[in-house]
Amino acid sequence: MKFPARLIARTILIVLIICPVLYSQEGPQIEAETETPPLPTVAPIVDDPPPPTGFERVDSIFKSAVTAIETVLFYRLGKTEKEYLVFEDDAVYWRVRGTDTPFLPLSEDNGFNASELDASQVEILAAQGKLVVGDVIEGKEKYYRNGLMNGEPIEYVTVKLDGPEGNFKYGSRFRFDPTIDAYRIVQKKRNLPGEQIISPTEAEDWNALGFLKQNPDPFSSDKPYLFNESVGGIPIVVAWLAAGAVFFTLYMRGFNIWGFRHAVDIVRGKYDNPEEDGEVTHFQALASALSATIGLGNIAGVTIAMTLGGPGAFFWMLLCGIFGMCTKFTECTLGQKYRSVKPDGTVLGGPMRYLKVGLQEKGMGPLGTVLAIVFTVMCILASFGGGNMLQANQSGSAMLQMFQQNDLQQLSTLNDQIKVAAVAGEEGEMKSLQARKQDLQNQLAAFEQQFKVIFGLVLAFFVGAVILGGIKRIAAAASKIVPTMCIVYSAACLYIIIMHIDRVPGLIATIFTEAFTGAAMGGGIVGVLVVGVQRAAFSNEAGAGSAAIAHSAAKTEEPVREGCVALLGPFIDTVIVCSMTALVILITGAWDNNEWIVEQGLEGAALTSRAFKEEISWFPMVLSIAVTLFAYSTIISWSYYGEKAWETIFGARSTIIYKFLAVICVFIGTIVNLGSVLDFSDMMILGMAFPNILGVVLLSPSVRSDLLKYWKRYQAGDFKTYR
Repeated sequence: MKFPARLIARTILIVLIICPVLYSQEGPQIEAETETPPLPTVAPIVDDPPPPTGFERVDSIFKSAVTAIETVLFYRLGKTEKEYLVFEDDAVYWRVRGTDTPFLPLSEDNGFNASELDASQVEILAAQGKLVVGDVIEGKEKYYRNGLMNGEPIEYVTVKLDGPEGNFKYGSRFRFDPTIDAYRIVQKKRNLPGEQIISPTEAEDWNALGFLKQNPDPFSSDKPYLFNESVGGIPIVVAWLAAGAVFFTLYMRGFNIWGFRHAVDIVRGKYDNPEEDGEVTHFQALASALSATIGLGNIAGVTIAMTLGGPGAFFWMLLCGIFGMCTKFTECTLGQKYRSVKPDGTVLGGPMRYLKVGLQEKGMGPLGTVLAIVFTVMCILASFGGGNMLQANQSGSAMLQMFQQNDLQQLSTLNDQIKVAAVAGEEGEMKSLQARKQDLQNQLAAFEQQFKVIFGLVLAFFVGAVILGGIKRIAAAASKIVPTMCIVYSAACLYIIIMHIDRVPGLIATIFTEAFTGAAMGGGIVGVLVVGVQRAAFSNEAGAGSAAIAHSAAKTEEPVREGCVALLGPFIDTVIVCSMTALVILITGAWDNNEWIVEQGLEGAALTSRAFKEEISWFPMVLSIAVTLFAYSTIISWSYYGEKAWETIFGARSTIIYKFLAVICVFIGTIVNLGSVLDFSDMMILGMAFPNILGVVLLSPSVRSDLLKYWKRYQAGDFKTYR
């Protein structure tokens, strides 16, 4: 970019980075979250919270930004509003503040059969999970709260009560279902036995008895126990990506199908001419792009999709991956077509170039400049956060879990033993187990602190060693890491699939039938579709424009040829790798395992790991290593994307500053829980799709024209082969 576009981009980037830090000197007022006591005669006393730290202030600023971005990116088209109510029956016990006397019931008829509660009974109820958590005092979580009753200082505890018939728990939600004119319980898993239904009349009765949570918004409804929530619909960013994928597939006449074989030949090196301009081979460019997408999206994303939407969600995920092939083809062809090859042989390409230069050729220069600036700034922020710190944080957690596997298993066992002792009322045994649990937690915390510092330094060193060498070294590393880990992961999947080969045809049939007859939580068939499309969009990043930066560096003088290579990305990422994950999840039943999901609280990568452990006991250790290597390859690829975006704004001589910052971010991301800062930067990856797809749609006629000309030459045998 030239002045003033480059100056504008610099200004925007500096404002986004510096302003939160400056603003954080004042710091937002943090309001302590408190639960309104169940009876109006008790008023809680909340001590003033400690002043927020510098990072907490910055994180709070970014949290506000994340909320605003979510409102736009994840605004749901076609959503419906539904009413729900929350069961919160409880019993309150109190005593004079500062005394050691037993807690007395606030009401004679409180639904809990206890005339008083002494300290040991409170401990047992806490271990059973039957108390609402109270204040944190002297660094320890207590199960009583400070309050006032009739102006006198008291301490009180709140006991959670189950449903009137004991068949559902405190905090259960019931959503209104117009088909039965009643409130149906919202369950974490579908098709669980004993589904509960409450009629509107019963809801009124329960409210009169004080069984229902009250809505703090006095204007929300004439019925104070009703809440509203949005159900179904498709997030606008997902609709944008999906619509783009369908458009490019139709406009390019289904080139992802009839051009597939030619794409494979190109990747094999059949047309590789070492004398052509560029920095890497076709295969290395594909490996670099894949290294940024293959990872947790394949390991965790498929599991999340099927947990939320059932087996049918994967069908739509698969379909979206197939359509996404033409999106990648179009944007990467443009990346090659409008790239800039400098005298030293290095390349600058991607949406930063084709949005500005391409649209300028079509007489839309101002629009192209705006789109290029927006994309470039988003790309830099995404490379520091979602492409760097988030990956470092996840890889560190995966490796830490591997080293602490035995201790974590012991901790889980202790938790189970504490619950058993609490139910049996064995106070001495329970306290002994709790002491052992506390000692073990202290050991785990101490090891975690030391491990993350060492791991962060090591990871930062290896990242720096690669990214300082530029795209050639990045491509060389990616071309070894990605195929190796894909082979290892795929081999484990194939082993499990082959061991249960007799079930595979039926499971595949289930995927297809559930795609049109299944029910996602809160969305029916449309919900199944939305979940699948959303996870596919997050998995292969088709439409985000990032892959075009890597593919623009390939050695070729035929832009369409590199576009052919790029279309293989979503196929490998979504169709091959994700399909094998899906079959493993279905074979092991992980997607619908009530014990793993509800009782143990497993989700995403942890649920996938548990599924593999069911078939291959030692594979979770390999999976932890795979997550780490996938994260490492993602970091180095996204560092290249960010470097090129940085160069677009600040010039080539300043890229060493970006590389230095990228290495520092790796270390910071490993040792610090960055909260909303990472959520913000991760959303930038999705945000990149808006300017990119708009520009690519406007430039797509020239791509189709180039494709048709290229294909005629290919069919005429005009291209020289080298293998």
